[in-house]
Amino acid sequence: MARRAEQRRWGIRSLLFLGLAAGSIILSNWMRMTGNTDVILLTFIGTVVGLAGATVSTIRGLRAWGGRLPREEPPPDRRQRS
Repeated sequence: MARRAEQRRWGIRSLLFLGLAAGSIILSNWMRMTGNTDVILLTFIGTVVGLAGATVSTIRGLRAWGGRLPREEPPPDRRQRS
């Protein structure tokens, strides 16, 4: 029995990276509000990594998608029509 090719889940990866960025922003704001500014640089790095990762995942997902749905048949080649 042949295994179905595993699809990459770029949308889920994008959401996880966006969650990392949002969590970093919320943590940074909470830390500033309480007066703790010891690891603000770490939260800034988390925000940058989150936004960059979401951008890369979105671009790779759109390239993998190719403008067609996963269960859709590929369009016929124009050279085959006579």
